[in-house]
Amino acid sequence: MEGENNDITSYEFLFDRRVEKHFADINLMLLSGKHIDEEYYVAFSLLEEKANQWTQFYKNLYNLNLVFDKFDGHPYYYLDFFDTVKGKLADNSRHRELTEVQTLIGLMLLDIYYKRFFDEHKIVRWGDLRTIILEGEQQDAYKRILFSEARASNTYDPREWGIVHRKMNAAIDLFDKIGWVKKQVPSYEEVPDFEIKPSINRLAKMYEHELLDFETFVSELKKEEMQ
Repeated sequence: MEGENNDITSYEFLFDRRVEKHFADINLMLLSGKHIDEEYYVAFSLLEEKANQWTQFYKNLYNLNLVFDKFDGHPYYYLDFFDTVKGKLADNSRHRELTEVQTLIGLMLLDIYYKRFFDEHKIVRWGDLRTIILEGEQQDAYKRILFSEARASNTYDPREWGIVHRKMNAAIDLFDKIGWVKKQVPSYEEVPDFEIKPSINRLAKMYEHELLDFETFVSELKKEEMQ
């Protein structure tokens, strides 16, 4: 036990041959917002094996919380701020929050994940998203954010759809980077095919209270987008 405590306070675990070899990659992934699941086998295994040491490392050096979470039977790690502090990455130049559009798209994908809960792979195609935007239960909310206004579905022109494609692609690129989705290749659609990962459930925790009144939440998002 004493040796373990020494490791945690002196960071001797960083000199483990395997940790030393992969530290740069793991550190960069976590600090860039990546959610590391078992698909990243080496990184996940090293985080799991020395979780206490990694946790203390990020708490002491970055004032960040290394979180272990599990959803739909799939475990993953990510960095988050503690409840009472924002951490050393809170400066705008070092930490990027989701935009209003990215938040709404993320919640749309979260809803798709729930509805496909028992599917082994949650593969989504542009045709699926287009149908949800135009015909889904929350179509008015999606239209207000993605098109700036809700109208009859057949009134949106190619220019407006082009803007939606760019918004979707930017969000999916970001979500792929942080591990909430995994883009499928090759893909020749306006928006690439992708798989929704279990770690997107973090959004449900981030907006747990706001989602109790989704319409009001979307209205607030719309106001923030227009500011």
